[in-house]
Amino acid sequence: MTVLSPAEEYRAALDTHRLTFQRCGACGHAWLPARSECPACWSDDLTREDASGGGTVVSWVVFHVAFDERYKGRTPYNVALIDLDEGPRLVTNIIEIPAEEDIIGRRVTLCFQEDMGRELLRFQLAEDATTSQQTD
Repeated sequence: MTVLSPAEEYRAALDTHRLTFQRCGACGHAWLPARSECPACWSDDLTREDASGGGTVVSWVVFHVAFDERYKGRTPYNVALIDLDEGPRLVTNIIEIPAEEDIIGRRVTLCFQEDMGRELLRFQLAEDATTSQQTD
């Protein structure tokens, strides 16, 4: 029986179009990316859960100059920070953002796109364009 690392388990789930995250059995904290211990309390009592695919845009930016040669022909492209409904936060891309539209606070849904020879998770703006209510 092959034992996969946390990162390999995460990638295997993505290959089947599932976004998973880890949750600590000791303190309840949920996070991404995958790791061997809880980043909040260092416990190794971890479970893996499937994300629902819903989230909210926290921040985003459009790059007009590629930071890496591999992305030179792909500009402009966006990088977004998404809060998943279950708690973890992740960095990803959002597909088909309307020009000149501020999408902070908008609801998004998970989708997958083949890119650079593998299935990558991305998000798209939810059909319901209402913003989420954030409290400070």
